[in-house]
Amino acid sequence: MRSIFDGAGLVTKKKKIIIGAAVFGVLVICSVAAFLIINFAQYDDMRGRLDVYFFNAAAGRLEAELHSLPQVEPHLQIDLALRHFAFGPESSALSGVWPQGVSLREFLRGTHLEDGVLIAEFSELYDELSPLEEVIFRAAFTLTMVGIPYVESVLFRTGYENEWFESAASITNNPFISPARRTATNFTLFFADESGEGLITVIYSAEDVNVHTRAQYILALLIEGQNAAGVMPLIPPETHVRDVFVEADLGIYVNLSSEFHSRFTGTTAQARMMLQSITHTMLENADSNVRRRVFFLIDSERWEDFHGVSDFHLGFTVDKTMMLDYESEPYETEEEAT
Repeated sequence: MRSIFDGAGLVTKKKKIIIGAAVFGVLVICSVAAFLIINFAQYDDMRGRLDVYFFNAAAGRLEAELHSLPQVEPHLQIDLALRHFAFGPESSALSGVWPQGVSLREFLRGTHLEDGVLIAEFSELYDELSPLEEVIFRAAFTLTMVGIPYVESVLFRTGYENEWFESAASITNNPFISPARRTATNFTLFFADESGEGLITVIYSAEDVNVHTRAQYILALLIEGQNAAGVMPLIPPETHVRDVFVEADLGIYVNLSSEFHSRFTGTTAQARMMLQSITHTMLENADSNVRRRVFFLIDSERWEDFHGVSDFHLGFTVDKTMMLDYESEPYETEEEAT
């Protein structure tokens, strides 16, 4: 038979269990609360601050400095970020990447934000940057600007109407030594022979090419190289390369300024030869996995006709008969074949 003392002991044990569980629960709640408070405090500490990127020459890479960025309207945040970036670093170990002696408005004509893309329009001074200065500037500018809320990528526009997209994913640090950014290579360019009877090839060696703008670089070389001896200049020299889009499954889209059409003065045959010189050049220097087709745009629009070339809106493929040294294959009779 159980005594009343055994029942009392059981009750006491249950109370201890309940009290212990309650204490454990309170400790868990306190721990979670402390964790949230610490993290929110850290988040609040980072709010109102921005990583502004500058160049560490000793380390050969970009490094960030924290600068203030108040919670104001997006356009005001962009303006403040630009000022931090243009005025240079506070640390003596870092170097600014903004051109020396050039004011903010002299170098950058304006910015506006569209669907997460910061469109930055630079003056002709941008094109005076050396290849090394340009790639470091573009990398630092992009990494700084995508740190602003609502900015996901940057579209660079320069004085010669070239355009490049950049995002944090496309930027490789150590930009001046990274093989993902710059490389030495040879290009094969196709020009119209001075006789106007066909295309000839010229090999061009480049030591320092940004792979992200490689296609634009090649096309600009083709336009500039028409002044060489033995070449008939067909592409109007006023033509600006607005952009070149490479879509592996579709082909290459060449976007040229309106001068490409308005300043051309040749015949329809010369127009087709000019288009083939561009087509040959772009496809010869493209990766092997890119579809062998070139589409032409003028001011980002497809045109059906180009000075009598009625299939201008269609994709162009390499026409070997346009080569000056092209020789048709001899006709083979049935008797010769046997």
